Amino acid sequence: MRIVSFFFHFLPNRGDDEHDKFIQHPLNYQIVSKTIVKEKLYQSQAEQQQKYNNDLDHRTKIRGIYHQIISTCAVLLLSAACGMPIGYSAILLPQLSANNTFAENHGTPEIVIDIEMGSWIASVHSLATPIGSFISGPLADYLGRRSTLLVSVIPVFLGWITLALSQSYPMLLVGRILCGFATGILGGPAQVYIAETAEPNLRSLLIGAPFVSYSIGILIVYALGSAYHWRAVAWYGNVLPALASLAIFFIPESPPWLLRHEKLSEALKALTFLRGNELEAQKELNNMSERLERERAATTTNENIFQLCCQRVAIKPLIIVITFAALQILSGTFIVVFYAVDIIAEFGAEFDTRTAAIWTAVVRMLCTFIFCVVLLFIRRRPILILSGIGSGLSCLILSLYMFAKEGKTKTNVDIIVAGVCLLTYIAFNTSLMVMPGIMIGELFPAKIRGRTAGAVFAAMNVALFALAKGFPYIHVNIRMKGVFLMFAVASFLVSIFMFMFQPETKGSSLEQIEDYFSESNWLWLKRGRKYKTVKNSNEDEACINS
Repeated sequence: MRIVSFFFHFLPNRGDDEHDKFIQHPLNYQIVSKTIVKEKLYQSQAEQQQKYNNDLDHRTKIRGIYHQIISTCAVLLLSAACGMPIGYSAILLPQLSANNTFAENHGTPEIVIDIEMGSWIASVHSLATPIGSFISGPLADYLGRRSTLLVSVIPVFLGWITLALSQSYPMLLVGRILCGFATGILGGPAQVYIAETAEPNLRSLLIGAPFVSYSIGILIVYALGSAYHWRAVAWYGNVLPALASLAIFFIPESPPWLLRHEKLSEALKALTFLRGNELEAQKELNNMSERLERERAATTTNENIFQLCCQRVAIKPLIIVITFAALQILSGTFIVVFYAVDIIAEFGAEFDTRTAAIWTAVVRMLCTFIFCVVLLFIRRRPILILSGIGSGLSCLILSLYMFAKEGKTKTNVDIIVAGVCLLTYIAFNTSLMVMPGIMIGELFPAKIRGRTAGAVFAAMNVALFALAKGFPYIHVNIRMKGVFLMFAVASFLVSIFMFMFQPETKGSSLEQIEDYFSESNWLWLKRGRKYKTVKNSNEDEACINS
């Protein structure tokens, strides 16, 4: 061994590895306890299991979000289908008038109408909507939210078929009434279904989406009416209801409704589909069951809907929603949409009315979509307060400008000012148009949500019909500058009212919102300490999850 070592001592350096093949080195041994080895092994297994569980939770959460979006999209198809009849009169009336370019190109229309008949064709849809809204509440509570949506498809089909086959003025009215009736049935159950199936963080986006669909439906019927005969448009109107009924057939019923009707297994199955995880679904269902038991224990068996609405937890959101809806209608949300062409025409603008109608629908759809996305990141109260101030300032500036320009020659500057003010008004006022539906789905307690949603939608449509029908007379008496001054005052009142009474619901569950209204306070600034703590913890958790 010494000879071999002496030999390698004079060889060139080949590295430690070659040297170690022949030269023995002392080895260092470390004695490790068996307990430490087991602890490290268990710790490694626990970390791997935790990582697997986190990945699984993430996958199931994504799957639940996907299922919630799919269910909402099925409802949105039906909303778009019911939005088409709203704009149908805008393409029907010009084609039925004997004095229009369409009649010149295609001959005298089959059904000739005058101005009075045309006004009834346009308004009877809004007159029939409250009837459908009023019965939608009992239907949603008795048949279920999903089943009521399927029921609303029937009058839509009948209405479009009646319109397509109409040979007389009364048949046109019947078709319009059927479509308006279907729109009324849809409104309340659609908002309630989305509110009851969506998670709090997604509810902001999803519950406002039906208003985007309404705008898309109006845009579709405007586009079809610019290219096709009104009968062909009526036949095309059946496509969306058919697709919607097929999609709604495959989505689950609302879990809270199933639970209230003692269908526990179906409720768990539906909630598992919507949350993507049976364990999370079971926990949420247990919480819902506990609340339902407490509610039934505190409710007298012979209480009717009027007595339930007079309770503190119900009367407070009812007053907030009804007052807000009245101020929203007086702020001109829908009046400006209905009479946008006439309003701009007062400033001397000349353009194609069909093109104007299409662009009006495009602007409304884009603003509604942007607002629904904004709801994901910004709280409700600041949005509503700023929306009221922005729309009020736009109307006030336009009104004062019209007072200043009264009696003077109209110029291109007047058209620019009117266009900028109106577009600014639409941008700010879009949130006021969308929020009543969101508030109905979020603020009402579960025990009256289905019935009161339909009744409130019915009252809103009656008020809207009255204001739309009486607007020409209001315009004659106070002129357009007075009309916009009225819009400005109502918009500012919206901001004041929302600042005082509207609770912040972003990130809160429907149960937490219901707990807030159970408190004795009316003003948001005097809310209880418990609700403040819950809100803060929820917002922190949302920030961590995001």
